[in-house]
Amino acid sequence: MEIGKLLKIRREQKKLTQQQVAAKFHVTRQTVSRWENEKSYPNIDTLIELSSFFDFSLDEILKRNDLMVSDEIKRDDKWLDN
Repeated sequence: MEIGKLLKIRREQKKLTQQQVAAKFHVTRQTVSRWENEKSYPNIDTLIELSSFFDFSLDEILKRNDLMVSDEIKRDDKWLDN
């Protein structure tokens, strides 16, 4: 799942507005909107805080891209075979 989709889902589950999330993380509402629409991404420090607040693992968000995971598994399998 993409970062933006996950952030939006978790925000809505907590019944928070973009403005409320923005205030919590000291950014503008527009910044939260850009994150959710994947026009920009939180910096790593903010991403760590978001993962704690919204209860998701960094692995879940950073490694979730199915194609990337699939390619990583293929590369790891080749390494293990050698």
